[in-house]
Amino acid sequence: METRTFSVGEGKFKVDVTMVDTGRGVTVTVGSRAAGAAHVGATAQAIPRPEPGRTATVSILAVPCHRDEIPAHDIAAIVATALRVPVTATCGIHVDDASKEDIAQLVDVCRQVGERVIECSERIRRARWDDQDGVVTVDETGTVTGSVERVEAHAGDGILHQAFSIYLVEGEGPDAKLLLCRRAAGKRLWGGVLADTCAGHPKEGEALAAAAERRLKEETGATAALTSLGHIVYREDHGDGFCECEWCEVFCGRTSERLHINEEEISEVRRVSLAELDGYLQGRPEQLAPWTRIALSDPAIRAELARFAGQGDQ
Repeated sequence: METRTFSVGEGKFKVDVTMVDTGRGVTVTVGSRAAGAAHVGATAQAIPRPEPGRTATVSILAVPCHRDEIPAHDIAAIVATALRVPVTATCGIHVDDASKEDIAQLVDVCRQVGERVIECSERIRRARWDDQDGVVTVDETGTVTGSVERVEAHAGDGILHQAFSIYLVEGEGPDAKLLLCRRAAGKRLWGGVLADTCAGHPKEGEALAAAAERRLKEETGATAALTSLGHIVYREDHGDGFCECEWCEVFCGRTSERLHINEEEISEVRRVSLAELDGYLQGRPEQLAPWTRIALSDPAIRAELARFAGQGDQ
């Protein structure tokens, strides 16, 4: 289960929100920020309807003399419809002598709560392994041979499959910096370890470059024209019965835009000069994820990266 807390709204309309994503459902608790105003006024449970284009069936239990059944209903219905899972919303929102304008403002705040919950849940799900997600299997030449469930591809000795690795570069020439990112602690393999800017797997039938662009946007919010630096083929044990066994295309791209980091995937962005890479490859100041270490140790990939950064061969 993953828990997130955040606030929505301003002034007397500001509410505190706690959501729990179980993987198969979501619970949401919403309470007024003002001291002494938070309470339990109503709980709504929404079950998404299976028919395409339908919303959700909502059941409500309300405390007498409270009107929190309206925001509870709206939040539960919005989230269940979007995520297609059961949702429970408990609300206790209080505004003294609420006018029609106040009520309209509260309705808008509840809409914002629903949207934030959906956004958080979608980020959690992108970072979470679904064992039945498929990866594309390949032979040593990179030729596609089929597909297999993700957990099977990473278990035991592993099954060779397609992957990609991306390095964003800021600046050019002597000022060029490589963006290395620390994987979020909750990642199933090499959580908390410094790695490339981002990495992932293509979906079946998806081109590697298109998959890399998609994942870069999901994890960093950045869009960049990507250039292939080559590929690596490797296998590395994680030490717990899982491993990485990948035919991995390595891409680089240039960015100058402000990043919008998905914290479910990335916990730190570190800007590293190419001159510092040798130290990292020797474990100073810390170890890199295996695919990052292997790619940056490859002379051909390193030379292409240096040329891309405007530093010639290194």
